[in-house]
Amino acid sequence: MKTRLKLIALALPISLLFSSCYVNLKSKIDREVKVEISGNVPVVISNTGNSNFTTNMTQEQYVEAFIRGVKNELGGTENVIIVESGGEFVVTFDQVQVTESTEIEKINDTESDDHGKEFELTTLKYAASGKVQRVSDGSSRSWTAYKDKSESTTSSRSAGQVITGDNKDKTEYREKEFDAGTAEDLTQKTGRRSGVVIVRDIGQLMK
Repeated sequence: MKTRLKLIALALPISLLFSSCYVNLKSKIDREVKVEISGNVPVVISNTGNSNFTTNMTQEQYVEAFIRGVKNELGGTENVIIVESGGEFVVTFDQVQVTESTEIEKINDTESDDHGKEFELTTLKYAASGKVQRVSDGSSRSWTAYKDKSESTTSSRSAGQVITGDNKDKTEYREKEFDAGTAEDLTQKTGRRSGVVIVRDIGQLMK
């Protein structure tokens, strides 16, 4: 149990570090700039596991959620104006790749009756890529953005266990599962992360 707690403690600062990488990428655009966003977003989905969360959305819904994330990020950036045509910069997309996989996790807690119990956990990984082009001279920069999330196990008491008084010693394990909206949420967040690096590249092309 102590080993598990140490791993959790170590994982938290690492995850915060990767999250902060995108925050630190945020660039300031010091003058008004008009940006076109291509609506053509190839989405490639692969599933090598036994879960099926990626099937909760159609191709059109993936595109819609991703573009929504990109536009929310760009539209929330000072001096960036999204236009349908006549932009100073054009954003295009190579693809958004979504990979679903599963892996068995075995509980390693000798103080728990669940010691040795196996859970099959799902991971969703996103990789988006594309290009930002300056219309005036064709100069461009390629960009990539990533987002992933995995199911996990926990011995923390659920709301129901608190009400019933169960699992007070926190030795009963359960799976923290994805829900039907997880794929859409991650798709939109991937769009927002893409927007962050797109703004960065626009800033570089303006220099």
